[in-house]
Amino acid sequence: MPGVLCIVLAAAFRPWSREGSPAPSLQFWLAIFLAATAAQLVPIPAALLDLVSPSARQAMSQLMLVMPDWPAISIDESATRMTLFVNVGLSIVFLAALRIFQTGGVRLFVRGLAMMGLLLSLIAIAQDSTSRGLMYWRWKPLTQGSPPFGPFVNRNHFATWAVLAIPLTLGYLAAHLGAHRERHSPVAALRRRIVTFLDGRAILLSASACVMAVALIVTLSRSGMLGIAVAAAVGTLLAARHHGGRHPRAMRWLAVAAAGAILLSLTAMPARTILSRLARTQVSAADRLTIWKDTLPVVRDFWLTGTGAGTYETSMLVFQRASPGVRFNQAHNHYLQAASEGGLLLCAPLAIALSLFVRHAWARTAADASGVYWIRAGALAGLAGAAAQSVWETGLITPANAALASVLCAVALHESRRY
Repeated sequence: MPGVLCIVLAAAFRPWSREGSPAPSLQFWLAIFLAATAAQLVPIPAALLDLVSPSARQAMSQLMLVMPDWPAISIDESATRMTLFVNVGLSIVFLAALRIFQTGGVRLFVRGLAMMGLLLSLIAIAQDSTSRGLMYWRWKPLTQGSPPFGPFVNRNHFATWAVLAIPLTLGYLAAHLGAHRERHSPVAALRRRIVTFLDGRAILLSASACVMAVALIVTLSRSGMLGIAVAAAVGTLLAARHHGGRHPRAMRWLAVAAAGAILLSLTAMPARTILSRLARTQVSAADRLTIWKDTLPVVRDFWLTGTGAGTYETSMLVFQRASPGVRFNQAHNHYLQAASEGGLLLCAPLAIALSLFVRHAWARTAADASGVYWIRAGALAGLAGAAAQSVWETGLITPANAALASVLCAVALHESRRY
């Protein structure tokens, strides 16, 4: 179904076209990144493989019964092929969203996301309390680990989704309140003030952000808490940057949402449980250092071409030395995992594309004098939070999170023709 949707989006919006694109250079480097990923699947002579990736054949000999005469760079072609399809789909989502948002729909998207976040968070909190480790009270996850949370098997990945969604929802709340701040005179009648305060959309957005924040805390994801803290810091910086940040009504609503989230969180989970989880950070850090230590040899041996996009778990069959009873399926550091899978071949165009995105998005946000500034700021804050969380987790490898991040990139970067 996601593949069909991507095909429909590609046919309807022609995302490969550079006409009217707000950042054609970004499209170019995205195309280079996808082409480099495809190059990891191209069969090449063994002598050439030994030249560009001297450790590849040795690793493949431990994974395959028969070595092909013309091997590919990837040590697991099926995993790289699947990752390539996912990355092409994410690129289509991003570029199609850019074109859609040119003519509107940003607010509609954020309202839908807020309502979805409210519903999913309520279900996830209830499931966490009563499902006894089953997803939606019915399905048992195939992998062992902590209980699932909502639609995510890994609760840290739900935290990534929340880190992306909460700042965007609050950004729309600030934009909505800012758009209505001058509709009524300061000397308006008491009845008019009450009606203004009982703003249905503001209440819905505040409730959604509040419940998503509670769900984030209930996951007890330390990386998620780090991510939302960084998102809050970036959001505060962007708010202060915009005309001095003097928007008292918006600030009051945001303060109410924050206070509600804290109170509900303490009701749903005792403070000592949260503090106990945070106190175990040192133990968790030691576990991650063990994984990172086993990942560094992969980065060193495959520094130029990588082992192949999506092949981290396969590479650990060869390189893992610690914890023999446990199989490392992720590096718990997205940057380290990308370096091991992509090497310079993938990381160089990806780094250039990301730097171009940051530059264009920052300039677009600075030039926006409309209420959409706050929505752009929320998108940037959420992306910054996810980037910080990626130091400790790999939540963006989940396609749902990666797709949401792609749309947030389009929200921050789009060139609206309506506002």
